[in-house]
Amino acid sequence: MFKKPFFHGVSSGLLSGLICYIFTTILSSEFYYDFSLIISMENIFGAAMFTSVFASLMNTVAIRVSPKFGEIIFNVLFSIAIFASLLMPMLYKLPLDFDEYLTVIFPTYAMVLHFIPAFVWFALKPILKINVSRLIMIVGVIVYISIWYSLKPILMYVLH
Repeated sequence: MFKKPFFHGVSSGLLSGLICYIFTTILSSEFYYDFSLIISMENIFGAAMFTSVFASLMNTVAIRVSPKFGEIIFNVLFSIAIFASLLMPMLYKLPLDFDEYLTVIFPTYAMVLHFIPAFVWFALKPILKINVSRLIMIVGVIVYISIWYSLKPILMYVLH
């Protein structure tokens, strides 16, 4: 009953946690922004996992309560909740010894991290509705095409 939505939540959480990790690593190494004193990577990853699994649970509940309109109601409420959660980084009081430039950058940094789990959750939803054998076939075709196009210049060079 809840196996597929739970898998959707966990896979979305892992993928969004990975994307958040990559984003924060690039931001801290390229632009020298280090917000680890305010929020750690473990907290970011945990928030991504919680958001994704909770969204899957609430989506399942909404569809069970109202089969006809449950998904629409959930999508609207989930979008409102994500936008409402943006108030937290905007209203967060940074330490006084923090650089003034970084106090301007922090809300933007946190806003991007708020949207990643929702984007990943919404992106994986139609993919996980597909039958498993069809999903494997689609992934196989994508892998085949990507390998072919990456090896094609090498093969053309070798054959000529």
